[in-house]
Formats: sequence, structure tokens, C-alpha cells
Amino acid sequence: MALLDEVLDPPLGPGYHSAAERRTEAGLPPSSGYSTWLLFATALVLGLLVTVSAGTLRTPDPAAAETRASLIARIETLQEAGDDQRARIEALRTDILELEQQRASVDEGPDAGAEVAAAGTAVGATAVRGPGVVVLLEDATTRVDAAPGDEGPPERVNARDIQLVVNGLWAAGAEAVSVNGHRLTSMSAIRHAGEAVVVDFRSLAPPYEVRAIGDPETLLSEATTGVTGAYLGQLRAQLGIRSDVAAEAEVVVDPAARLTTRVGQVPALPPTAEEDA
Repeated sequence: MALLDEVLDPPLGPGYHSAAERRTEAGLPPSSGYSTWLLFATALVLGLLVTVSAGTLRTPDPAAAETRASLIARIETLQEAGDDQRARIEALRTDILELEQQRASVDEGPDAGAEVAAAGTAVGATAVRGPGVVVLLEDATTRVDAAPGDEGPPERVNARDIQLVVNGLWAAGAEAVSVNGHRLTSMSAIRHAGEAVVVDFRSLAPPYEVRAIGDPETLLSEATTGVTGAYLGQLRAQLGIRSDVAAEAEVVVDPAARLTTRVGQVPALPPTAEEDA
């Protein structure tokens, strides 16, 4: 029984006994759990203060929220106004083209009106509708050549990829080409700003849709088995960039948003020997 009592109720260790004797000799009261409760209360108060501070910091500032909402409303209003003005410009451009054709037909004959219409199509001033192909480019979702432990971002479509696709379609006989609804003309430029693709100073967002009007069979062959198709296959196999090519019976390419009138002059050639004589 003594052994069981000793196991169930073991005596204090020598260290505790010596510390108690020193406190008694120094005239101090016996040790109690007061310090433990004090530490617990202090920790509780600190935890409460930290929680309240975190909640206060996470609460949105009413003034900042109001300013943000006001800016969003202004941006949406300006975007709507810009869309309305763009639609009005396109309508006026169509009216002007019709008047030019009518005036040319009256002054110079019916062939002149057809020449004006052909010139408007060539420079991108009028919408074009006809058979063609649609090429869709999308960023990769995973990295194909990622090494073990490499968690870098997947590859993205860049301006050079779109340039090669557009140039391949032009070379295959495309009559009109647009990228995400932006008509390309002889003055258009496809650039990059950081990781964004910019067409005629407008930033585009993926996926990128290239619409081309022309002979569907020729354009489809170029985009699948030609040089352009081989390039798209390399993007898919090496970088994981996805692409889809489809021929359509009717493709619509809208007029260009930015047109600038320019005047050109043929340079004078030096006179030949016969003309000098």
C-alpha cells in the first residue's frame, strides 16, 4: 500500500522542496497560482486587442469605398459614351461612302462608284462579309516543359504569334483580317506592352480571335498544313498554347476604327538619255 500511495501521490522533487525552504527563510508567502492567473489574463487581453485591431483594419473605409464606386460609375459612363460615339462614327462613315459612290457614279459613270467601293474595302473603311476562316488562340493552362518543382506561370500568346498568323493569312490571299474585332489595315501594328498584346494602341485580352475573309479552302490549308499551321503545331506541342481553326461560310469583319487620310506623290524620275537629247 505504501508503494501504491507513493506512485499515486508522489512527493515533491528536491528542487521544489529547496525553493519552498528558501521562500520561507526569506519571509515570502508560499508560492501560489497567482502569477499563472496573471499571465493568463495578460495573454487573454493581448489576444483580444490583436483581434479587435485586425477586425478594424479589415473593415473597409467608407470614404475609400465611396470614391471607388464613383470612379467605377464614371468609367462605365465614359465607356457607354465612347460606344455611342463609335456607333455614330460608323453610321456616318457608311453614309459618306454611299454619297461618294453616288457622286462618283453621276460625275464619272457607274464604274467610278464601284472603284470607290473597292477602295473603301481595301483601306478598311467599310465592313466586309463573306466566306473565310476563324483562328482562335488561347494561353496555355499548364507548362509543358516544366521541370519537377518548377511552378512558373504557363506560356501566353504574344504579339509575335499573332503577327505570324495574320501575315500567313494575308500571304494566303485574305481580303480582310481582324483581331478581336479590330480591323487591320496597311497602317495597323501589332505590338506588345509587357505581357499585353496591343493592336492599333488598344490592349486585347485572351482568347485572341483572328477572322479572315477569303477563299476558305486556301486559308484553311494555310492555317492547318501550311507554314502557319506548322507554327501553330509547334506552339501547341512545345508551349501548350492552344489553337483552333475553322472554316465558315460567312465571316464578318467590321470597318477599321482609326483611319487617316494621307496624300502621296509619285517621285519624279531622272530624265533618260533620249529625253535629254
